[in-house]
Amino acid sequence: MTSEQWIVSNDTGSSSITIWAVMMGVTPPDPSIPYDPSDFGRCHRLFTTIPEWRGRLHEVAEAYPEWRSLVENWDKMTAIYLRDLPSGRSSELYTFMQELRNGRTQ
Repeated sequence: MTSEQWIVSNDTGSSSITIWAVMMGVTPPDPSIPYDPSDFGRCHRLFTTIPEWRGRLHEVAEAYPEWRSLVENWDKMTAIYLRDLPSGRSSELYTFMQELRNGRTQ
């Protein structure tokens, strides 16, 4: 799947569109961070679709500073997400994301 195909798919959300827009050099209509494991999953699947963008995630934090703590902890969030994926739920990932969002952890 190409980035052009991905953007018109049904597996997008504001946070993954924010990543897509930064990677494509355009302004997202509604820039947003991922707020919960479902949002994170859409971002994760974008990187699964276009893996070379994962190495450029820092560009999102440069454009949108509210992403910084998430970008710095992306590998940890990915590990939790993948571990909990079979269950379809991850209270640990949700809590960790909220802590990052609120500046309570690094």
